[in-house]
Amino acid sequence: MSSPKYKERRSSSGPIDVPALYSVFNGEVAALQPYGAFIKIPGYKKQGLVHKSQMSKARVEDPSEMLAVGEMVYCKVVSVEGDKIGLSMKVINQTTGKDEDAENVQLSLDERKNRKGFRSERAKIELGAVFDTTCKKCGGHGHLAQDCFHAKGGKAYELIPEDEIISPSKETDTSSSRKRKKVNTYFTYIL
Repeated sequence: MSSPKYKERRSSSGPIDVPALYSVFNGEVAALQPYGAFIKIPGYKKQGLVHKSQMSKARVEDPSEMLAVGEMVYCKVVSVEGDKIGLSMKVINQTTGKDEDAENVQLSLDERKNRKGFRSERAKIELGAVFDTTCKKCGGHGHLAQDCFHAKGGKAYELIPEDEIISPSKETDTSSSRKRKKVNTYFTYIL
């Protein structure tokens, strides 16, 4: 009575056919939730869950926009933990039912991403240094031409650390159009 895709597992209620890990089947959508869809597994009394992250290679916000109750879908068993069965649709061609990840490479990558401590992007390296260079665009010190915001013919701005702020008593040149404007606690712009 059990097919080769299913293995028999004994529990307190007697023998139950549990789908084998990484087996593919065609099941019916039983219920939709904001977090995924429950799928009826043929020959098994319980349902499996396709989490919304396992529905498609593209991001799925609302499973009800992708599936409807009663719809037939191809699923792959990706986890069996006790009586909970995790399913995936994104590695199965929904037209033919062909497993597009027969070696389970994509599933192992997804599992690795979900583990604690995994970072999909590299950590940024912060250097507490100032470039010892002169900009070719504006002639300013401490930045490269590609990072320069100087507009030709426009005003030039220079960052000065707060330690070097000129005190108001030393500012005696009234003919100059220089004004002091505090931007943040670390730097001051001189106009």
